[in-house]
Amino acid sequence: MSKEMPEEYFADLISNVSHANGVFRLTFGQQDLDNQVKPVVRVLIPANQLQNVVRSITGAANEIREKVQAQLGNDAKDNDKTKGEPAAE
Repeated sequence: MSKEMPEEYFADLISNVSHANGVFRLTFGQQDLDNQVKPVVRVLIPANQLQNVVRSITGAANEIREKVQAQLGNDAKDNDKTKGEPAAE
């Protein structure tokens, strides 16, 4: 696998999805301060691979969510330990 990093684009929504000739075209966009949507990048996915792509994204999102929740749980436990004992009266 190449060590070159692919170009990165920031998108906060999918502005359009279309299908033609066995290819899905997903247009990702950015919403500006005036609520106008600007297209950023279009991703072309063969129709026979769309289900695999969606499963992969879903799996990755679930894995990240579980890690974040576990980390939040660990942080809460650590915070309890660092509170110490109440001051003597």
